[in-house]
Amino acid sequence: MNELSRKLIEEYFVEGQKILSRISLPEVAALASAIEKVRVSGFTVYIAGNGGSASTASHFATDIGIGSLMRSKPVKAISLCDNSAVMTAISNDIGYSAVIEQQLRLCAEPGDLLIVISASGNSQNLVNAVLAAIDLGMTTYSLTGFDGGKLKEMTQGANVHVESIQGAYGLVEDAHLAICHVVTECVRA
Repeated sequence: MNELSRKLIEEYFVEGQKILSRISLPEVAALASAIEKVRVSGFTVYIAGNGGSASTASHFATDIGIGSLMRSKPVKAISLCDNSAVMTAISNDIGYSAVIEQQLRLCAEPGDLLIVISASGNSQNLVNAVLAAIDLGMTTYSLTGFDGGKLKEMTQGANVHVESIQGAYGLVEDAHLAICHVVTECVRA
């Protein structure tokens, strides 16, 4: 390994540890509690993001759904990023900024939970989804990075914020996945 690679690796992991140490444990616990409340009442958890955060949304929906199968009432969890036909139809017919919102308007009901994941907190399709979810009587939570953007202030449930420098996508996405994994452990417990 050359010196530059060693330095980059070391700096990345040092910064990652700092970021993880600043995450609010009560906010993470509030998210786990919200999912448990939805599970017990039989409602659905919808999760959405873009790019790497879409991948995290898919991973999280799988983990909390499949991870709770041994419970008497498993978590009904759906990633709104996984149906390419629906996403491209809405994007083509209406516009990408409506791609999550329209799925919620079609399927969601009062009592359901929306979790949006965004490093910037400013993705217009997620902002529109939160507004629609509130209009539909859903509870909304967010996982954000950088300065939190619009989503940090919009969601009525907890915002699990990963304080980081602007543009540190990898570190924020790593932390978001760690948050999703620990929340999954809480759901399984």
